[in-house]
Amino acid sequence: MYNSGYHIGVIPDGNRRWANKNELHPSEGHKKGAKSMELFVNWAIKNPAINEISIYGLSEENFKRNPKELSNLYDIYYKGLSDLVGSKTIHENKVNVNLISTSTGNVPGNILDVCTELKSETKYYGNKMLNILIGYTGQSEILKSVSSPMNRVKNLLFGLSEKDVSKHLGVKNECDLVIRTGEEEARREAKSGFLLWQSTYSEYYHIPKYWPEVQEKDFDNAWEYFVESRRLKGK
Repeated sequence: MYNSGYHIGVIPDGNRRWANKNELHPSEGHKKGAKSMELFVNWAIKNPAINEISIYGLSEENFKRNPKELSNLYDIYYKGLSDLVGSKTIHENKVNVNLISTSTGNVPGNILDVCTELKSETKYYGNKMLNILIGYTGQSEILKSVSSPMNRVKNLLFGLSEKDVSKHLGVKNECDLVIRTGEEEARREAKSGFLLWQSTYSEYYHIPKYWPEVQEKDFDNAWEYFVESRRLKGK
């Protein structure tokens, strides 16, 4: 049973553009982005008001990228996920870690294996939940839920409720705050297939930086915005 709290998601945009801006190989952008993700996860875990974290690692569409770039990215993911297996932060805070994928057939076997190990090592933890979305797209998640055997029968006989759909999603809980990065001129609320069902009523916060450039104070600002938004809506 998870402590009552908020669910926060992140769309980490701009690794490759940061690398290009700094005249570096795209893999250097992904490596720096991995450091930013570690910073974000540690920040979110430390916040007692956050009990669920969802991070967008790779969409189904991203499988169309250059194979060499994908290979480098998979190596970075594998190292990061392997580090989580023995992470003191994960174990001391009792964080349940899950891989959420709507296209596991395209995810490399070594990544699936380390995610299976992570799930096994943390399956009895109940303080917080960390969802890692790799090979995931919200449209596919919703379609898989609606077409699940139980929902097919229910839809035929009684029709489906929102609860029926939510029950068969990979990420089952509503997301309260979505953070997205990127140096766009205007604030973006593009979801890019991220938690389409779960983020219906989410607050959105845009950090006008590439993901490798974010600092902890950026997450603090996002959280202050979220808390203030919720306070005003409560009046």
